[in-house]
Amino acid sequence: MEDAKLQEALDRTDDVYKDLIEIANTIFKTYTGDVNELIKGAMDNVDNLTNEDIRLLIIKLSLHSFSFGDVKEKAGLKAELSETLRKEAYAKAFNLSEGSVASKENQATMKTAYENSVELIYSTVASLFKTKLDEIHRVVDALKSVLMSRMSEAKLTATMYEGE
Repeated sequence: MEDAKLQEALDRTDDVYKDLIEIANTIFKTYTGDVNELIKGAMDNVDNLTNEDIRLLIIKLSLHSFSFGDVKEKAGLKAELSETLRKEAYAKAFNLSEGSVASKENQATMKTAYENSVELIYSTVASLFKTKLDEIHRVVDALKSVLMSRMSEAKLTATMYEGE
C-alpha cells in the first residue's frame, strides 16, 4: 500500500515537472539558442578547429556573454518578483481564510499553488541562465588555453628549426 502511494506521489511530481520544465525551457531557449548552436558546432568539429576558428569562437561567445548578462539579471529580477507576488497572494489568502492557524495556512497554501509554480519556474530559469553564463566563461577560458598552447608549440617549433 505504501509503495503505491509513493509511486503515485512520484508520478504526480513527474507530471508537474514535465509541465513546468517545458515552460522554463521555452523561456530559456529563447535566449540561449545561438550559444547552444555555437557550442554544438565547436563540439562537432573540435578536432579540426584552426587557430582562426578558435579566435572567432572566443569572440562570438564573449559577445553573446555580454548581452546574456543582462538577460540573466532580468531573470533574477523576475524570480524575485514572482516570490514577492507569491508571498502577497499567500498573505491575502491567509487573511481571508477562516479557522485555526493551521487551517488558514493550509487554505492559503492551496490557494497559492499557481503562484508557487510561477516562482519555481522563474527561479529555475534564473539558475539556468547563471549556469549557462558561467559555462560560457569556462568554455572561453578553455579555448584561450588551447590557443595559447598552440602558439607556444608553434613558437617552440619555429625556434628549433631556426637553430638547424
